[in-house]
Amino acid sequence: MKRTVVIIPARYASSRLPGKPLVSIAGDPLIVWVWRKARQIRQADAVVVATDDERVVEVIRKQGGEALLTPSDLPSGSDRVGWVARQWESDIVVNLQGDEPLVDVRAIDAAILAIQQDEAIAVATLGYPLQEEALWRDPHVVKVLTNRLGDALYFSRSPIPYFRDEPFHPLPMLFQHLGVYLFRRDFLLKYLQWEPAPPEKAEQLEQLRILHQGYPIRVFPAAFPSVGVDTPEDVEKVEKLLERNEIG
Repeated sequence: MKRTVVIIPARYASSRLPGKPLVSIAGDPLIVWVWRKARQIRQADAVVVATDDERVVEVIRKQGGEALLTPSDLPSGSDRVGWVARQWESDIVVNLQGDEPLVDVRAIDAAILAIQQDEAIAVATLGYPLQEEALWRDPHVVKVLTNRLGDALYFSRSPIPYFRDEPFHPLPMLFQHLGVYLFRRDFLLKYLQWEPAPPEKAEQLEQLRILHQGYPIRVFPAAFPSVGVDTPEDVEKVEKLLERNEIG
């Protein structure tokens, strides 16, 4: 069976939420919630936090987890994941964002199994069916449109597709993108060597680099949407979900 490692990039600095990995949520640091969630992924052989701050390393190691201190000048979370992947023996690498404590781990498990069984899938991600017009119009919500095979046609912050002759309505191939990526390790390392693509620069979406190079991204459906933590308001929202035992 292929060896799978979950790598959680956790950058300490954040313009909207300073010290984000250590922000307290219901009594525990955010990064601890994400690490605990990652440990629920049954197909994962290892979970590693990749961070630029010694305080985050200390918090995870106190929990009995594994954390590595990465260079502080890495340009993105993907590069932080790649830095760890280069020195970690694995076949599949899961990039689980360090601000996603409510992610659907069953969907991640299903995606890992699919990659193990289908050599044609080099990279995959998650999406939740987009059904609300307000989300469709929201530039903070990344949309992904897939083809009949479940591969992404495009990711955008803009409303896609454009409904020319009728009002917005849900489509079976339209999803709200969730910030989880699954790579074959060799493909991840190749992807990180490519120059940023023009649509990637325009949308500020790294995954467009992959589509620009002509490679498919398989989108697996999640059973519920994840709530990322980027602002103090997000902290309150996640705490309320935890109080109602809606962590997934």
